[in-house]
Amino acid sequence: MAEAKTETAVKTKKTATTSKPAGAVKAATTKSPAAKAEKAVAPKAKAAAPAKKPSTAKAKKEVTPEQRYNMICEAAYYRAERRGFSPDNVIQDWLDAEAEINKLLNR
Repeated sequence: MAEAKTETAVKTKKTATTSKPAGAVKAATTKSPAAKAEKAVAPKAKAAAPAKKPSTAKAKKEVTPEQRYNMICEAAYYRAERRGFSPDNVIQDWLDAEAEINKLLNR
């Protein structure tokens, strides 16, 4: 008995969501000449406006000194890793990493 009620409820729910008012169907299928003219004019108006590019000052995000330091630490770590973490040239790894990050940040 409970199964019959749920099936009926599901069928009722489906028909309620799929049926549309008769006025909505007619309005969607018939378009006035003014609506057709608006549709044809609208793309031309948008195409005529030039596309704006963001300015370079706003597009670049400033890096804080802490972020820069962390970038240098990471780059120095990867340089040391390529060398096999030998203790020689640790300072040179840092200096090379710092130069690399400064170049990337245009400093």
